[in-house]
Amino acid sequence: LKYLFSCPRAPVATDGRRLFLVSDTGGRITAMPKLNRFEVEYAKSSMATCRVCMAKIPKEALRVGHVQVDEGAGPLLENDAFAAAAAGASAEKEDKRAAAVAGATRWHHFECFPRMKGSKWMLANLPKDPSVLQGFKAIKKGDQKKLAQLWKAMLGAAGAGKSAPKAAEGGKTTLGSKRKASGSEASSAKKAKSDAAARVAKLTSPRGVLSAKDHKNIRALEESLASMTTTQLHAELQLNKQVRSGKKEELIQRVAEGRVLGALPVCPRCKHGQIHWSRIGGWHSCPGYFNKESKTTIPCYFRSKDMKRGKWKVKK
Repeated sequence: LKYLFSCPRAPVATDGRRLFLVSDTGGRITAMPKLNRFEVEYAKSSMATCRVCMAKIPKEALRVGHVQVDEGAGPLLENDAFAAAAAGASAEKEDKRAAAVAGATRWHHFECFPRMKGSKWMLANLPKDPSVLQGFKAIKKGDQKKLAQLWKAMLGAAGAGKSAPKAAEGGKTTLGSKRKASGSEASSAKKAKSDAAARVAKLTSPRGVLSAKDHKNIRALEESLASMTTTQLHAELQLNKQVRSGKKEELIQRVAEGRVLGALPVCPRCKHGQIHWSRIGGWHSCPGYFNKESKTTIPCYFRSKDMKRGKWKVKK
């Protein structure tokens, strides 16, 4: 175990995955439970990077933040212990610790937030009512309504099909009737999940910097590409040397944008990284690349609105 910092209650250590309280003899006491907190606000500047699409969040754009706090060890975050230490945080100076926590919030475009985590995680950790989010009352009424609609759609998509199967009349079921009921419920759950996912897509598919024509063409392509498998989408992205990470919805959007707008080139600065593009603001950025020789990630801070795309290839 490696010591990161000390707090008034007990030293804290990590095994690379979680934080633990440590006794005087060096033994592990207990794992510290985590609290997930969310907030919403208008971006104060254009410096923050969306943790989903890796593009900058424009100033005054609506953004949603997530912070994970280790309960019982003050406000320091598990994922940002090194950042807090680098910032000079200490147990005796709560103001510096608070500053480290404030700076550790992971921000997301409103449109990207539903892709921050999987549906199961969202269902387990999102508050049921978005009005409890820090900053909710400070945003405009229209944005409050939009956020409430998104919240309802996300929880609906994540919770569809979670209810227990109902018993037949009298509390007794035969093998055949049970299978029939399960099939009916599965069909209803699938439709409910599909409807909820469609509502999320409608709320989070902005036009951004796209022209009306390009946006219409991309939306039409997204609908037709929904029938493709993840393997097929990966293959097309690989053929065009594009980013292949993310959920199926992200892959569909990337392929649709590529077919309409063209293929993004390799980063012109580091010559290795894959360019990320966000229609919100229109920024192209490069997060860096993994160096196989040194087995480390080499960061890159390239950012530009101007970039010439190449021809998109479609495998026949």
